[in-house]
Amino acid sequence: MCGRFITTGTWEEYRRYMNILPPEVEKRNGPQPNYNVAPTSDLEIVTAGDNGITIERVTWGLVPRWAKDGKTRPMINARGETITEKPFFRTAFEHDRCLIPANGYFEWHTKGNVKRPYFIHLPGDAPVFEPFAFAGIMSRNKNLGTVTFAIVTLAAHASVSQLHSRMPVVLKGDALAAWMNPDTQKSDALGLLQKNRGADFVYHPVSRAVGNVRTKGPETIEEVSAA
Repeated sequence: MCGRFITTGTWEEYRRYMNILPPEVEKRNGPQPNYNVAPTSDLEIVTAGDNGITIERVTWGLVPRWAKDGKTRPMINARGETITEKPFFRTAFEHDRCLIPANGYFEWHTKGNVKRPYFIHLPGDAPVFEPFAFAGIMSRNKNLGTVTFAIVTLAAHASVSQLHSRMPVVLKGDALAAWMNPDTQKSDALGLLQKNRGADFVYHPVSRAVGNVRTKGPETIEEVSAA
């Protein structure tokens, strides 16, 4: 799964990875650096609308469009293996796919009685790591006036499977345009999930301070001893 991540790049840097973004986004301020993005956070993500690819502020924790009250529990992740079958995610996957810019994510690994967080990222030198984007789905709920998203996950690649059995999907560059194209059929979109950059990820242990949502500085990604 993915329950915490960081977004520390500029839109100019994210556009190098997501070349589907229009050139004018490079002049856009932000995103605001956050070294500990948690569920319920409001984030600027990449969406597709009537005017093409755009940037929109959306809340992490998907609430389906059919929910009529606040009793429906938001979901932060959507399993790629069943995303076309589950009513909670099905419509969002077919009609409202999105991309969530990031520079790394956190996972907790339990060994014996010890639970330790790890920071997982693409190659690069701290604190600047290669930017990427999670494959996501979003929902516009008119009843509640909410716009929300979830991150799509699959079984973890061998590169990170010893930490957790699941991982977020980070699409390769040649899959981004098709993922964001509303005309891409669901069967083809499912195939795109296999273009996951899982093999490229590396990781290191970090401080347990990341468990506190109020800790949002670069200290959350500093490597510490795993002992």
